[in-house]
Amino acid sequence: MNMLKHVIVCVMLAGGVFVVFGVMGCEQMCATRIVESVTVGGKMVLAMQGSPESLIEQGRIDAHRRVAVADGAEIDVWVIKARPNDGSSYRDATVVVIHPLMMSKGWFFSLGEQLAANGWDVVLPDLRAHGASGGKYVTWGAKDKRDIKTVVDKLLAEEIIEPKLYAMGASLGGCVAIQYAAFDTRCQGVLALAPPTGVNGVARRMYPLATQDWLDRTVVCAGELAGFDATDASAIDAAGKLKCPLILAHGRLDIIVPHNHSEQIYQAASGPKKLISLPLTNHVTVQVGQSGWIVRQMSDLAQMTPES
Repeated sequence: MNMLKHVIVCVMLAGGVFVVFGVMGCEQMCATRIVESVTVGGKMVLAMQGSPESLIEQGRIDAHRRVAVADGAEIDVWVIKARPNDGSSYRDATVVVIHPLMMSKGWFFSLGEQLAANGWDVVLPDLRAHGASGGKYVTWGAKDKRDIKTVVDKLLAEEIIEPKLYAMGASLGGCVAIQYAAFDTRCQGVLALAPPTGVNGVARRMYPLATQDWLDRTVVCAGELAGFDATDASAIDAAGKLKCPLILAHGRLDIIVPHNHSEQIYQAASGPKKLISLPLTNHVTVQVGQSGWIVRQMSDLAQMTPES
């Protein structure tokens, strides 16, 4: 009689998770959905860009690395060195640009090129379980923030990038960027577009009809399955530990990660902060076709940094 305990439905969209229908059974099955990622879209985006060798040959990227992290997974990374071509000066700064759920570093490749043209060194990683990186499960920032720090440490040791660090990400990438910025105190600013609050907020969005007790057990189960502590995957908790400026941008029409996720993160943030509410924008349009606007927000973020 271990019958269907909950009737719930889940629809996955690029860059996020929206819910509404479907029949789920045990907590284990639902937990698996929280930490599994559909990778085909991100890999297609990568394939469209071409191999890292060809991109280096074309002069579109300057370095390609596969960086082993603590649990043995390898994180695949591209680096674009600053090459200002519009009168911008070198910023002597690096920005780590982090893609959304189900995507890859190719998602923000054009943005990376524009940031480099604006004077930034740009690091484009594939998060674990995405793109060309290893790892089986999404960890909603718990392992990812450590992965990013390991990548940055290696690139700094090789003197490939500038040591003045910033982070930028969208959706899952925004959630990770905030957690990374709190974890690595060298980070001097973070820009997050439509970030979820963390694994608990994602689980609630996926399973809106579940009781809180069931949801708590399922989130713990998801963490155990993917090898992380669910309490260590919260952008809200991370925001409260930030020592650097934070800019949040979120569409009012976002039905995948609702605007109140950024509101909660903003309220928790302890340092200089700004919340940009975009009235006619949704989860996709806050990311797609916004490269110029994002570059300007990064310039504003740099100006919020006390040392700048």
